[in-house]
Amino acid sequence: MAILKDPTIDKKGVEVENLLRALPQLADVNFWRGLNPSAAISNFHFVGQDVSNQVNAADIDAYTRQLQEERYFQSPVLLPEALTRTMRQCIEQVEQAGFPAIFALVYDVFYEGMGYLDSVIKEILGKNYRLIPNFWIYHIDSSEKGKGFEPHRDTEYTDTIDDNGLPTVLTLWVAVTDATPLNSCMYVLPANRDPDYAKAIHTLDKIPIKLFPLEDIRAIPAKAGSLSCWDQYLMHWGSRSSKYAKEPRISYAFYCQRGDIPPVDDAWIDLSLPLTFEHRLALVCRGLNKYSRLNLKSSEHTQPLQAFLEEKQAELVHSTEEKVSAP
Repeated sequence: MAILKDPTIDKKGVEVENLLRALPQLADVNFWRGLNPSAAISNFHFVGQDVSNQVNAADIDAYTRQLQEERYFQSPVLLPEALTRTMRQCIEQVEQAGFPAIFALVYDVFYEGMGYLDSVIKEILGKNYRLIPNFWIYHIDSSEKGKGFEPHRDTEYTDTIDDNGLPTVLTLWVAVTDATPLNSCMYVLPANRDPDYAKAIHTLDKIPIKLFPLEDIRAIPAKAGSLSCWDQYLMHWGSRSSKYAKEPRISYAFYCQRGDIPPVDDAWIDLSLPLTFEHRLALVCRGLNKYSRLNLKSSEHTQPLQAFLEEKQAELVHSTEEKVSAP
C-alpha cells in the first residue's frame, strides 16, 4: 500500500488579503461583537460542568485502557446542542465576513464548551492540567473539493508518554457538527497497528509512512458535541468529503498537558483566571502563525500582518513568564 501526499495541504490555507484590509478592525472587540451580536465576548471565567450522566467511572477506565493501547478514545455527546449550534453560527458568520474560521475563538461559547470536557480531562491528565494555546478550527465543505489534513502525527513535543504508558499531552478534538465518512470524519491508525509508533515518540522529524494493511485503518465518526482525544504520535487524517454529505464537517482542536510536569511549550493558559478578549486574540494569532500557509516573513507586502500576529501572540508568552516568575 502507498499513501500519496497531496502538496496542496501541507498547512491550512488562509486568505491573506482580507486580513491585510481588516487590520484596523481585528483588535477591536466591538467589531467582533457587531459581527455576531447574539454571541458574547466577556472576561469569561472557566467553569467545569457536571457530565456524570454521560460519562461514568467505567467509561473513564475504558478511555484510559484504550489510550494505553491504541492511543486514542472518543466520548459520547458532552456539549449541549445549543452550544454547538452557536459555535457553528459564529464560525460561519466569521467566514462569511471573509476571515479565517479561527477568529471565531474570540467568542465565549468555545470556552464555555470546554467546561463540559473538564471532568474527563481531569480524570486523564489530573485536576491541575494546563491548556496549551495551540488552537485550530476546521471547516470542511460538503463537496468533492472538501478534504481534511493528510496522514500525519501532531508531534510538536517528544517523549510525552509517562511510565504507565499514558500521554502527558493530549489533543482534544471537538465536533461542532456530526463528522461522518461522507463529510471527512477522522481516520486513525491505532498505535498497536502502527509499525513506527514507538519510534515517533522520540523524534520531531517526519517519519516516512511505511506500508501497513488497509484493514488496520479505523474511521472514527463523531456526533456534534462529542470529544475525540489522542496523543502526540497517533497517525490520523481527514478524508475527502462528498457532495452527498448533509452538512460540512466543523470542529475545533487544542492541546492540554498535565500540570505536574514542566510546560512543554512557551505558553499556556491558566484556567483559574479570566480569559480576556486580548488573550483570545493572541491565541488566534498564534494559531495563524503556527498552522496556516501564510509564509509572511518572506513577503514585504504582508509584513504589517506578520508584525500584527507576532505582537499579539507575544501577549500569551509574556503572561506565561509572569505566572512562572511570580512568587
